Amino acid sequence: MYLESKYKGDDGSVAEELLMGVSEIEERAKVVDKAVREGYFSLGEALSLYKVSEIEYLAYSLVKNKKEIEAASKQSKLIDALSMVLIVFDDAINTFDPVVRTMMHQLDVITKNSSFRKVKVTR
Repeated sequence: MYLESKYKGDDGSVAEELLMGVSEIEERAKVVDKAVREGYFSLGEALSLYKVSEIEYLAYSLVKNKKEIEAASKQSKLIDALSMVLIVFDDAINTFDPVVRTMMHQLDVITKNSSFRKVKVTR
C-alpha cells in the first residue's frame, strides 16, 4: 500500500477506512508481537527496533488480553498484570538495582505459582 497521493483511489480509501481507529503504536506493537513470536528478535530487541516503549507495549498487551483478564477474579487480574510487567521488562532486568532485581525475581516466582494462575497470558 502506498501512502503517496498519486497512488490513492478506491483501494486507498478502503485501506484508510480499515486502518481508521488503529493507532500507530498499536500497529508497531503488533509487528513487535509477530517478530518475537516468529523468533526473529527478543522482546527487548523488537521494542527497540520498532521504537515501542516498554510502557506502550505493556498497555497494548493489557488491552490485547483484556477479554481473558476481565473474566478472571481480581486476584488473577493482578497476577496477570504483574506477569505482563515481568515479560516486558525481562530484557532490562540486568540494568536494575540489586534490590529491584530481587523484587522482580520474587514476583516471577509468585506469578508462576499455579495456584494463582487461572488465565493464560499471551505475548
